[in-house]
Amino acid sequence: MKSILTVLFLCFTLTSHAQAPGSYCSKYKGSVTGKRLEIKDHRSDSVDIMHTRIDLDFSQMSRKLIEGKATLSISAWMPDIKHFTLDLEGLEVDSVSAIGLASFHHNGAGLRLTFFEAIPTSGSVDISVYYRGFPIQDPSGWGGFYFSAEYAWNLGVGFGSDPHSYGRVWFPCIDNFIERSSFEFTIITPQDRFAVCNGLLKDTVHRKDGSIRYHWLLDDPIPSYLACVTIGPYAELNSIHEGVSGAFPVQLFASPSDTANLSASFQHIHNGITAFEEAYGSYNFDKVGYSLVPFHAGAMEHATNITYPIYAANGGFGNESLMSHELAHMWWGNAVTCETDGDMWINEGWASFSEYLFDEYVYGREAYVNHMLEDLRYMLQFGHHNEGGYRPVSGQPHEYVYGDHVYKKGALVAHNLRGYLGDSVFFETAKAFMKDYAFSSVSSDTLEHYWSAHTGVDLSFFFRDWVFNHGWNALVLDSFKAVPNDSVYEVTLYVQQKLKGTAQWHNEVPLYYSMYDARWNRIKGKGSVSGKYDEVVLRSPMRPVWIVLDEGHELAQASTSDQLLITRPESFSLENMFWDVDVTEVKDSAFIRFEQVWSSPDPIKDPSASKYDLEENRYWRVSGINCEKVCMEGQFFYDGRAAGAGRYLDASLLRWTEDDLVLMYRPSAASDWGHYEYYSKNVLGNSTNGVGLMEMRKILPGEYALAHRIQGDFVARPINVASIVMHVDLALGTVRLEDPEHEAGEFRIYTSDGELMQKTVLEQAETILDLGAARMEGAMYELLGKKSEVLSAGRLTDR
Repeated sequence: MKSILTVLFLCFTLTSHAQAPGSYCSKYKGSVTGKRLEIKDHRSDSVDIMHTRIDLDFSQMSRKLIEGKATLSISAWMPDIKHFTLDLEGLEVDSVSAIGLASFHHNGAGLRLTFFEAIPTSGSVDISVYYRGFPIQDPSGWGGFYFSAEYAWNLGVGFGSDPHSYGRVWFPCIDNFIERSSFEFTIITPQDRFAVCNGLLKDTVHRKDGSIRYHWLLDDPIPSYLACVTIGPYAELNSIHEGVSGAFPVQLFASPSDTANLSASFQHIHNGITAFEEAYGSYNFDKVGYSLVPFHAGAMEHATNITYPIYAANGGFGNESLMSHELAHMWWGNAVTCETDGDMWINEGWASFSEYLFDEYVYGREAYVNHMLEDLRYMLQFGHHNEGGYRPVSGQPHEYVYGDHVYKKGALVAHNLRGYLGDSVFFETAKAFMKDYAFSSVSSDTLEHYWSAHTGVDLSFFFRDWVFNHGWNALVLDSFKAVPNDSVYEVTLYVQQKLKGTAQWHNEVPLYYSMYDARWNRIKGKGSVSGKYDEVVLRSPMRPVWIVLDEGHELAQASTSDQLLITRPESFSLENMFWDVDVTEVKDSAFIRFEQVWSSPDPIKDPSASKYDLEENRYWRVSGINCEKVCMEGQFFYDGRAAGAGRYLDASLLRWTEDDLVLMYRPSAASDWGHYEYYSKNVLGNSTNGVGLMEMRKILPGEYALAHRIQGDFVARPINVASIVMHVDLALGTVRLEDPEHEAGEFRIYTSDGELMQKTVLEQAETILDLGAARMEGAMYELLGKKSEVLSAGRLTDR
């Protein structure tokens, strides 16, 4: 503890301010069909705000009142512009002055300005707006202007507002993600307060009435929502960072009683700056700054002066993800900004990805991977349930702009781009992109075109599959063969692609592989696959006995895994497999991989001879070297509930009772599924609550899946709702459903191989499906009720 304090006092100088005369982000906020997102605010095509000066008096903080003026230097992009509208919401306009101003009209949200003559296209006109009032907050509770005892601050994003940019609640502006200007602030505060804004402090004046005026200047252009003021009883922690392009200050502001905790929690702030300069290039602004405020729901990435919650600087490292996320916004979200809020993943997804990079730089690659996998597991289990389905990261509707698909999946998409390109190309391109688009707004199309051109790699498939499309894919190795050929082996990998939440097969997907021989020697490499099935042919100097895909977690896909080196009996709780495994006996060391695939297992090869229907949400794979040398047992929970930590894992369980639930097994993809004999089932109280425990007495290499025992053969199960009648004509290839009481909800038809062929929502009293006689051959069906319960199931037969 003493050494930590010594380091802290070496890194920071502590200075008190203004004690006497003379002296979420949106990070923690609780589908568009086309690629391009429409820009609805076109004012920036007509006029340009070159500079904004804000002069405000907060000397009456206890009244929660602000008053003053904003002076905007404006020029026109085109001739004959005589009128335009600024945004100003919730405040009163006293007057407006400008050379050539004919009139102004403030309607409560917009300030309409009309000039006698056209605004100049060369040079500018200064417009001064005098205003006052009690600034508002966003109806959601996140965003706007806040007063709290000794503090006042703004948050430049309103979660419930449209548009989400929220500079307009404290100064007149063009409030979107495109319009940028430099900023200047003169802020008057009581004598015991200190005001912090964007940029650098130019001077401080102690006035005769005891108040203090602070003058801040930011030369770099930023959007209105990134402008800020924070006022508090601040002391300052100062340090200097030696950046790529020169030294700049790091300024942290907190009350004197909070500075020790702030210093302790921010010990790695310089590491974070270095990590992001190495990843994205030199820092573009003139300082790094954080100001602590008593806010309880996250932080906001105001350029050079991040508004940061006091609770997150508590002396520990538990909130470093928040600290690093906001810091990363100085590149993604401040220097480069999304063009519309529908592409918010460019701001928030890349900042969330940068949390992984911070972990990697400070704590190592394993920390990076663990953070990435935590987000991946969350999205695969909860993301589509929490946000109304599987969503692309680009084109979010208003209500999900600050949601999990933007933050967490956006981070995973950036991670995948790293995996597609490799580190060298990825980071070199990120630096070039940040340099070429500094202080600009961009779209997902901009990223696709630039990154494709700069790398020489056609990334259209990547952006189609990961940015503009929804859902997930996963690559699984069905089998491989190794054939001697002169002094090497010709190795063929037979790869299958699985899907989750999409019907679009991904193309040109990198295939990271690790080949092991019997002595555990390893060769790593990278190939490429497309479509549902593909083959990759390799040449190897050794004969592989075990091959693993994506061992280093270079890609975030619908598959999570745990890989263990087992040398002695012990117990493991597998975070990615969701299994607890006990190794009871070890005859020799073993290397074993446990993989959970978040997609449907391969169908039963002969469904007509099977009495089981496989669960479609997930299945498991166990493989390795020397599996036969260890004895393992284990257990895992099945859970189909909509509540609890394990919710949604096996959502279709609610269509059945647990009495029919069984555990299936097959040794390899070449085998068919059969009932696994080495387990017992614990329904944990009753067989209708959707949760229970599978306890395995023996874990063998192979694949495992949950299934339901189908009563009887695959003969149609009688419909158990009297008002529903189904007529099947195999010769014509038609199915007619009569449902006058509207009891049914959905009708599913499967091929003879068990793959879903068609799904129809039933909304009419009579529904006729024309499948065609050829498609009806061997087809199976499932009729679901309004609550997804199975009303009937079986093979389509004339009746």
